[in-house]
Amino acid sequence: MAGLDNELIGIVTKRKGERAEVKIDKNRSTRLQAPRYLDCWNPIGAKEGQTVGIDYQEMDSRKAKIIYYGLPVLGVAAGCVFGNSLAVFFHGDKMIYMGAGTVLWLFVALSYARMFKRDAMSRGLQPVINAIEVQEMVIDTGKQA
Repeated sequence: MAGLDNELIGIVTKRKGERAEVKIDKNRSTRLQAPRYLDCWNPIGAKEGQTVGIDYQEMDSRKAKIIYYGLPVLGVAAGCVFGNSLAVFFHGDKMIYMGAGTVLWLFVALSYARMFKRDAMSRGLQPVINAIEVQEMVIDTGKQA
């Protein structure tokens, strides 16, 4: 079995989109005072049950602010477009549909921005899965040597 050279090593318990919940193996991890479970970014697509390596990556504060303040602006724009499309489809008053669409999309965007601020911006570091442990496979052909 190939070893991992990461600060934290654990097993993926849940996966949802680009996020994954990992149960940390404290015996194999080198970081002191590691949490029992950790919610991580999963850019490499680790699946449930796989052993993964996790490192903390520093987040550029300028990019984080652009994301944090840009999400609500994009939410308002998406809400206007969404509402206009609904108004055209249902032959209704554009202002009512655009207002409702804007409120809906702004709520979603603010929820994501708040989650982003809590997870990434507040600490300046974010846990990222960056390695999957490869297990060797033994194939039994049934032949005696």
